[in-house]
Amino acid sequence: MKNLLFLSFSLVTLLGGCKTTPEQKVITVASSVEEPITNRVSLEEKAYAKMNIEGMTCAIGCAATIEKNLNKTLGIASAKVNFESKTAWVIYDATQLDFDQLTKIVKETGDAYSVSAIESVEEVVP
Repeated sequence: MKNLLFLSFSLVTLLGGCKTTPEQKVITVASSVEEPITNRVSLEEKAYAKMNIEGMTCAIGCAATIEKNLNKTLGIASAKVNFESKTAWVIYDATQLDFDQLTKIVKETGDAYSVSAIESVEEVVP
């Protein structure tokens, strides 16, 4: 009798407790992302730059802060900083900014950051 009761309980637990279809879970994440800055800046002379940035120690703090400071600068349409490649790709107005000014923005973000190389490129490839 105990064995029959145990088997019945095990069968009910196994069939009732095991789901073969995974439940879909929806997670909502609040975002503070604004509309792309490229839509808010008109460029007289569109230029592209690739900068190698030294001194970054993390993606969330360092790279994100540098990217934010570049993007809020008048004359920059778009900037994307990649922590892993230590590279920033920038679309800017060459009539308003030059390489020295772009480098200055990075350096003013923090004493630890420096631009080891900057070059003009044909397009942005983040």
